[in-house]
Amino acid sequence: MKKLWPNSLVGQLLLVVAAMLLLAQAINSFLLFRGAQNQNLIEASTVAVSRIAYGLERQAQDRPAFREGSMRARRWGRLKYSGHSVVTDDMDRLPELEMRAGQAFSNMGAGFSDIRAAYLTELMPDMTGYLVGSNRGTRRNGPINRSLGGRPSPRETRGFIVISAQQADGQWVSLASAVQGRTPLLVRSLLLQTITIYLLMLIPLILLGRYISRPLKSLTAKANTFQPGETEALAEQGPPDTRELIRAFNDMSGRVTNMIGEKDVMLGAIGHDLRTPLAALRVRVESVEDDFERERMIAGIEDIDHMLDDILSLARVGRSKEQSDTVDVRSLIETIVDEFTDLGHDVRYQRGEKQTASIRETLVRRALRNLVGNAILYGKSADIALQKSGDRLLISVDDDGPGIPNDEMETMFEPFLRGESSRNRATGGSGLGLTLARAIARDHGGDIILKNRESGG
Repeated sequence: MKKLWPNSLVGQLLLVVAAMLLLAQAINSFLLFRGAQNQNLIEASTVAVSRIAYGLERQAQDRPAFREGSMRARRWGRLKYSGHSVVTDDMDRLPELEMRAGQAFSNMGAGFSDIRAAYLTELMPDMTGYLVGSNRGTRRNGPINRSLGGRPSPRETRGFIVISAQQADGQWVSLASAVQGRTPLLVRSLLLQTITIYLLMLIPLILLGRYISRPLKSLTAKANTFQPGETEALAEQGPPDTRELIRAFNDMSGRVTNMIGEKDVMLGAIGHDLRTPLAALRVRVESVEDDFERERMIAGIEDIDHMLDDILSLARVGRSKEQSDTVDVRSLIETIVDEFTDLGHDVRYQRGEKQTASIRETLVRRALRNLVGNAILYGKSADIALQKSGDRLLISVDDDGPGIPNDEMETMFEPFLRGESSRNRATGGSGLGLTLARAIARDHGGDIILKNRESGG
């Protein structure tokens, strides 16, 4: 079912409308067929009633042209006289037709004490000689009638109406009338009507759907590629509601850009105002005679300076002025590995094939340094692997540390949250490393995922 349900707004709208039209047309067709069926029954019963009344009138007048066995009698259908009704209680009685027949007989001046009508799919043998209406299609299909534009083919007989009326002397007079079937013309008319309705409804809906969905697709693409600082507004198009939505998006993107610009100005000012007194404080600290205290003070100033640098870098992700360049990622990883191994850390990397990607090298270098630094800090070693999966590169950094509980993995990316409680950079830093690394990865269309290894780490 999900495969049949389209993803687009236009497709869903058209599918719902088409289904409703099909349902409505099916109900309409059912009602038309039922109406045609009832009409055929009424037509057949009307023929039988009129023939019975006409036959009784002519026989009452004792006219030779309508006597039993005459050509005219055979043409108009002979009446069956019997002491009992040919319509029995086990037949498919038609009370409504019986009432209509009684009213018709009364209007024509024929009085009957009881009237019975039934519908039969097969005519009983004793009524085969008392049937009217079975040769109407054949007669109308004759050469003369066809040349005059008559019916091209006879309708199929699909049943029989038998009407039996009891006269005042107790004798029953009966006659059968053929019920003509539905013609193919009705089916063709319904098909043509359905196709016409679909064309008249669906084609305008397709055009309307495209008129509505085109600006929505442009809005979606603009939202997915939105970068703070963009000054080009999205053109307002489509119906009034869609134009209002696009206008609201343009206003929102302008406010976001202004807010981020104000934030950058504020952070730049904070960075300048903090680094100046920190530099002056470090100069004064150099004059402290106690070597131990002097080193502790310098380490504290460096921690503040590194934390300030991490905060500013995190705030500027996505706003970097550095252009993306095609970089050999394999060589970039090797450079980072050399930096850590020169400091005596256990970092391993199996050199593979050359893999290039369009990245901001400085940012990606910083993200990898943070990941490798965490691996060394908590796992004492780092094992790096580079794989290509489709149009993406997968960089794995494994360690042999204690791992992280599964319910805490996502929280490790929150700012200033660390797996180790101290704020000493020697034992963990400021808690912005993973946050900054993930922000850089997502800025490049990727992500960072934490996962415990089965062997630990």
